[in-house]
Amino acid sequence: MTIKTNLNLIHANFFFVDVVGLSDPMMSTKTQMKKIEVLNECILASEVMQTTTDDSRLVLPTGDGMAIGFLQGPELPLQLAIQLQKKLDTYNRAKIPSEIIRVRIGLHSGNVFIVNDIQGNKNLWGPGIILARRVMDFGDDGHILLSPRLAEDLRELSDEYRLIIKPVHDFTIKHGQTMLIYSAYGKGFGNPKHPTKGAALRSKMGEEIVKRIKTTLYPFIEVFLTIKDPKTMLVQYKRTYEIKNISDEPIYTVLHGIATDVEKHSLGDLKVRVYDEKNHDLRISSISVDEPTQKEFTTNFNLPIMKNEDDRYYILEYEVEEPDRYFENAFLIDCKKFVIKIEYPNDPSIDIVAYEINQETEEKTRSKVQPTVRKTENGYIARWSKQNITKGQTFRIDW
Repeated sequence: MTIKTNLNLIHANFFFVDVVGLSDPMMSTKTQMKKIEVLNECILASEVMQTTTDDSRLVLPTGDGMAIGFLQGPELPLQLAIQLQKKLDTYNRAKIPSEIIRVRIGLHSGNVFIVNDIQGNKNLWGPGIILARRVMDFGDDGHILLSPRLAEDLRELSDEYRLIIKPVHDFTIKHGQTMLIYSAYGKGFGNPKHPTKGAALRSKMGEEIVKRIKTTLYPFIEVFLTIKDPKTMLVQYKRTYEIKNISDEPIYTVLHGIATDVEKHSLGDLKVRVYDEKNHDLRISSISVDEPTQKEFTTNFNLPIMKNEDDRYYILEYEVEEPDRYFENAFLIDCKKFVIKIEYPNDPSIDIVAYEINQETEEKTRSKVQPTVRKTENGYIARWSKQNITKGQTFRIDW
């Protein structure tokens, strides 16, 4: 490999791949060698490798795979990953199980040093290639996993990348540190299932509550439910939070929790979107819990919320089926005003009723104040509100 640079430290966009199961002691050496040869041939035959020059990339064989650092744009590693998997899919057709080649891929953007090995050959070392390897190591057969740095760069480039690159959950990378991993998948590439290794699923809700009680007020919260399909009871949620900082320290992040009665395997399945009062999306920085019926994730404010700053909001939107036909909200900190609105079609089976819930006994008591209903062009909107809510109160709407 020829590297035309006098710099020892460079920035590159890394593609790291290895063959899944190659170390199986039952596999013959001949089969192992054949799989490595085919992998190399498919990589070299890819469009990315054919259209980039030798001096614009750094190649490092790893025995059971390969690491490639591209000195050009951040799209190249992902494009190579997709092209490679499609070529391997073609190769694997009609092959017997022992001949099939399956790979996992890790992508990252970072710095590396160019160093000489004992024989004077150019080699790579540094955080860029190390982290690309760690990201890959979390993957299973078919996964294309990305570090948050590269994933966020790509998702900013186009809506297409937003559709195929999705956050998974936090992983422990070293010394207890966690990192949000992304997965790229679509028709003919990637693996939509969550990786089975390395998840650091740990609820942050308890510590967040303690912190928010001392720092945050919610002057106003509105939950707007739209029943989009009465047959499946698909409901679109729009939860609006006015937030006020009462501490001297800026607020940089907010933790969200979503509980569902039906299983959803990712935030993408819920069509989650979080944005601020200017309609600017808030970036997901951490997914602390991603269970089939429970999601917990953190987003960063585009501008920190300062002490006593007015007119700051964030909005959480998502969709989920509600077969049991209810919404329940437990308040973990005080709120001055809480409003629930439900938009629903003209369906005689829908009857909106508000309840108050005893958190200790879970006893449901019909609220003294019931929703008001007004007719609209497409159906009805029910509205129910409550003021001066204190921590520990729980309210429920049935329909």
